[in-house]
Amino acid sequence: MLIFAVAAMLFSCTGKKGAQYKINGVIKGGDTGLVYLQRMDTAGWVTIDSAAVKNGEFEFRGKVDSPDRWNLKIKGKEMAFPFFIGNYEIRLVVHADSTGLLEVTGSADQDLFKTFSKKNDSIQKLADALDPLYAQADSLKDTSAMKKLDDQFNAYDREVKTLIADLARNHPASPAGPWLITRNSYRFELPELDSLLGVFDSSLYHSFFYNAVRKRVGILKRVQIGQPAVDFTMNDTTGKPVTLSSLKGKILLVDFWASWCGPCRAENPNVVKAYAGFHKKGFDVLGVSFDRKKEKWEKAIRDDKLTWNHVSDLQYWGNAAGKLYGISSIPANVLLDKDQKIIGRNLRGDALTAKLNELLGPPAIVPVKHVNKKK
Repeated sequence: MLIFAVAAMLFSCTGKKGAQYKINGVIKGGDTGLVYLQRMDTAGWVTIDSAAVKNGEFEFRGKVDSPDRWNLKIKGKEMAFPFFIGNYEIRLVVHADSTGLLEVTGSADQDLFKTFSKKNDSIQKLADALDPLYAQADSLKDTSAMKKLDDQFNAYDREVKTLIADLARNHPASPAGPWLITRNSYRFELPELDSLLGVFDSSLYHSFFYNAVRKRVGILKRVQIGQPAVDFTMNDTTGKPVTLSSLKGKILLVDFWASWCGPCRAENPNVVKAYAGFHKKGFDVLGVSFDRKKEKWEKAIRDDKLTWNHVSDLQYWGNAAGKLYGISSIPANVLLDKDQKIIGRNLRGDALTAKLNELLGPPAIVPVKHVNKKK
């Protein structure tokens, strides 16, 4: 089911603008220790400053090139406390217990985020209420009811997407926009992302999350229909490297999936059917798995009878080929022609069959295997 990101429409201007940030903090439940400021980098969260906690209080001073979303970490605690930062005064109250509560005042971007969260909560409650109805319809194989519920889920998804886009357009200088878009990039196609990128204020140009949106736009532009496929090499199940460009000469579906992905497993029979019908006519598949465990990946291949080439670097969402193609949700695929130009994206079920029929003609007749029963 859909997991909805936080959303809001209002933005109140609070906090004192200045050349530097000043963070005054209080830790509830901790009189001494160390706290760290962290920002996101390409390698992950990077600690950039530390401060001693005295009588439950701490302070940071510094300057950001762009407002952004940072973390506060407490030494010895696994939990991180995210908040939006800019060159103004911020007050943090950290509840260093299992609640993980962080109170932030003085950050207008955090105020925007709070209001956004309230809106999301109301949408999420409506979506959650559909879950038992969907489960019941599924158990009864009531496809009509399931279709109506899917339509409702999709309507909630569109509502969240609209809220995120409106926030970005109405508050172009807030880092909340790029952050929410980065967290929800799977909802946005290239034209939408490109349009939203153009609305952001120049004050965000050094923000990690603004640049994450910009990078994603660049990746998606490289893998649109009509572009040459981006080559990559990855090991198959035996450890042998397979290079995408070595598979030229056939219509090729590059299929991104994983053993743990329910929708992927549900789609696999459609790919099996397409492979059986069109393989002899010049169609092939390269499965690219987002698995982490080799044994689970191999078992899913056997169980689902996926008799084509398979590769994986077992890096989960860090899959190198997935990054090259901007894959932020699975199942996903790209269809390549014989010269490995991209001619289709995310073709599933009947859409894949229709495209292959257009390219290769009607599917070959697959002989049915009869099993002799003992009398």
